[in-house]
Amino acid sequence: MKKYRFLLWIAIAVALIFVASTYDILYTADMFVTDHLYAHYDGPEPNIVVIGIDEETLSKYGNLTLWSRDKTADLINKLYENEENAPAVVGLDIMFVDHFDEEADAKLVEACEGRNVVVATNIVNRGELEEIDGKKFFNKNHIYDIEMPFEELRAVTTSGFSDPQIAPDGYVRYAKNSVNVPAVLQDKAGKTQDSFAFSIYKKYMEVTGGTVVAPDTNGLFQFMYSGTAGEYSQASFERVLDGDTVDPRMFKDAIVIVGAYAPGTQDSYQPTSDRDTVMYGCEIHANIVQAYMNGRTMLLANKYLMAAITSLIFVLFILLFRKKVLYITIPVSFVIAGAYALTGRILSGNGICIPCIYLFVALALADLYFIFEKYILELLENLRYQEEIKEQMWSFTEAMAAAIDERTPYNASHTRNVAKYSGMIADYINKLHEAGEEEEVFSTQRKEQLVMGALLHDIGKLAIPLEVMNKETRLAGREKVIEDRLNTFRLKKKIEQLEGKISEEAYNEFEEKSKGAVELINKINGMGFVNDELRAELKNVLEYEYEDSEGNKEPFFTDEEKECLSIVKGTLTDEERKIMQSHVEITGRILSKVHFNKYFADSPVLAVKHHECLNGKGYPNGLTADDLNTDARIIAVADIYDALVADDRPYKRPIPREKAFDIMRGMVKDGNIDGKLVEYLYKATEEALPKPEEK
Repeated sequence: MKKYRFLLWIAIAVALIFVASTYDILYTADMFVTDHLYAHYDGPEPNIVVIGIDEETLSKYGNLTLWSRDKTADLINKLYENEENAPAVVGLDIMFVDHFDEEADAKLVEACEGRNVVVATNIVNRGELEEIDGKKFFNKNHIYDIEMPFEELRAVTTSGFSDPQIAPDGYVRYAKNSVNVPAVLQDKAGKTQDSFAFSIYKKYMEVTGGTVVAPDTNGLFQFMYSGTAGEYSQASFERVLDGDTVDPRMFKDAIVIVGAYAPGTQDSYQPTSDRDTVMYGCEIHANIVQAYMNGRTMLLANKYLMAAITSLIFVLFILLFRKKVLYITIPVSFVIAGAYALTGRILSGNGICIPCIYLFVALALADLYFIFEKYILELLENLRYQEEIKEQMWSFTEAMAAAIDERTPYNASHTRNVAKYSGMIADYINKLHEAGEEEEVFSTQRKEQLVMGALLHDIGKLAIPLEVMNKETRLAGREKVIEDRLNTFRLKKKIEQLEGKISEEAYNEFEEKSKGAVELINKINGMGFVNDELRAELKNVLEYEYEDSEGNKEPFFTDEEKECLSIVKGTLTDEERKIMQSHVEITGRILSKVHFNKYFADSPVLAVKHHECLNGKGYPNGLTADDLNTDARIIAVADIYDALVADDRPYKRPIPREKAFDIMRGMVKDGNIDGKLVEYLYKATEEALPKPEEK
């Protein structure tokens, strides 16, 4: 019995380790460890110089977005004024998308022509359902557009996208060489678009005659920071133009990166080199360029291979040292962890990044198990085998439930609440049974199977994309894109007015129309339900278009934005709702891989029926009342109740208890859920309310 218990523990632990490592559940903790472990701060290269558009510059020249481009042209001419001190490459982390002023634009083109200038572009991503080899998937990084420099400037410069690759924990530690450009955008952007830093690096290698060496990947790679914020040689944009306070020799044969360097410019990010401060985009690009130059890049190790290696080390450690005394096993686990960390640091210097936290946690779990087995299990050897299996299954289930609830703040305690309400209904049924008012009765085993099924009912959400689970609003953060677009339209209209192409009344009408559109979508964006009156108003607004003086038209909203704004209830589109609903089938597939003993045999069966309805209109299998026993119906009722009263859902406010039950009684009339169980839960929750004297 002890042997089987031990093997079961290993199986469950390996499953948890493999799932945690594969899904990177401890990503934030692992990145905290590896960011410090793999750091090699060699210091910035002296031939990489940042020219910052700092507060001093903004104070003198005003808002960056309103600058005339002749200032940038003057800067370039200033840098190349003396050929002896001329830079090797100039990178402009500034957008020059549309024509702004004919004379200034021409001056900028003339300044860049014949010189090694790299200009930033911007990739516009929009989530889209794609299909490859017959398999559909949701690509949140689909390239919808690439905002390129205006045509004349594009012809005399090199360009590269400057979008930062922000990691899930909010830090910038990844970069890309390039991206493949969709066919519809290749006329203006080419088949591939290099990153801003990679374009600068390649241009520098071309100028100096060096060989381009880059990570062999089309995806993300990790780079090492060479310095912290403010360590690169930095000169003020305004002072360089002034020419009297900045020594031009600092730019000789250097890589010069020009970009925002002031608070409020919306171009600051969190670097891994110094977690307590922010770093401006131009400095991050400088770090990436230096990483290319010094071979300080790392490819991410295959997550499945690392999960297998971690599991193997864990199993070998358990098997080899289980019988050893603790004063040997625990120090050995520290030695293994240290050797693994040292290996990771060595590999990082050779371009490979491996996770560490999962092995550390696995070894800690092993040590805890040794302690548990040595000092506690010996006291429990006379307990029945079934009780031991039950405890392990409960710990596994609670761990998985915690993993689900803690994966997103919008799930909070939902899993455990559903289990709690299911248990309350079972207890209330037992109370009625004792009073002779109910035939059904829940034994200890039946109730525990019910509660475990409730704890496991949402395990499939581990595989649901967070952008779907956490979608707070219909537009999911695209409001700024729409506002910027309409601001651009208003600016164009204003220019037409100033040029005499339209009247002031026409401009005022367009301004009022566009601002009204923004006000309406901001109002609708976060609403739980859109009534008929607002839908009618929205339908009209979604057809708005911008039309220039020559008759060219552009819609206010893209088709996807129209689809999102047209959602009547909640925040998910039909496609996103299908993705969310797929968690039930995923739950079934995951639980089918786990062995449940006879005591909990019904738990995985109950876990996958919580969205079925008595009238056959539920999902995923369209089961009817004949297919749904009392236990399955209980979990369905508990799930709906918690969803209604929960205060952590992104798409709605919590509903008061009485109103929640009114809604559920309506669902009973529609044939969705069991009315008797709804009333049982109503009574059970009523009894649990604080008494007047307790308030």
